[in-house]
Amino acid sequence: MRDFFHASSAELLKLRRTLALRLAIVAPLIIVLLQLGIYMVRGDEVAEREANPMLGYVQIIFTLWTVVFLPFYASLVASLLADLEHRGQNWSFLLTLPVDRRCLYAAKWSAGAALLLLSSVVLWLSTAGSAFLVRQAHPAWHNVAFPFGVLTTHTLLSLLATSLLFSVQMWISLRFRSFMVGLSVAITGILVNIILLPHGLMLADSLIPWAMPATTIAPHSPYRLLATVWGVLGGILTMIAACQLMSRREYR
Repeated sequence: MRDFFHASSAELLKLRRTLALRLAIVAPLIIVLLQLGIYMVRGDEVAEREANPMLGYVQIIFTLWTVVFLPFYASLVASLLADLEHRGQNWSFLLTLPVDRRCLYAAKWSAGAALLLLSSVVLWLSTAGSAFLVRQAHPAWHNVAFPFGVLTTHTLLSLLATSLLFSVQMWISLRFRSFMVGLSVAITGILVNIILLPHGLMLADSLIPWAMPATTIAPHSPYRLLATVWGVLGGILTMIAACQLMSRREYR
């Protein structure tokens, strides 16, 4: 356990001034600022059509986040974290350290989990803050209750459901030196997700890693619990298997 904490501390130090850390803040802000601009202009029109425009505002942000941005961002984080070692040929040095190899790989997962958690916190705060600005700008929104419960639930469930997706992408990124292998898998998964969604929620959506985050935030989704539990358990099991197998591998 001591090896794991030391390795995790080293991974967190590596994240300073990295693209992965910047994206954890920028990625959720892009979506929120986009919706903020649209609702600042058309907020009154939306209020006339919807009983609770705040709920629609939150739902649109999370739909964009879970369908495209979160799967791609989680995959990009995995590729960037692995590339820190691949690019500098650091594995040859790291694997000679008197540390359990499984802890070295598990620390990569912990660093990625910390970045995903940070992006989720930024998304929660920016969504709540931007919704307040929209409500102040449009009188029709003044008496509308803000759905803090929905916002918190969407944030938590989408994060948990991403565990399996991130573990799969992290394993691929660590196994292959090429930066594009992991991203190619991610783009394929996202395209499959986009193709499946117009046909309505199906059992497959709750089992395919790249579709599971969107399943958890879909209104009246019958597979929300399945996607969340499978995401967490599948992510943990995949991480354990990957660390065990990768610890036997030699880098040249």
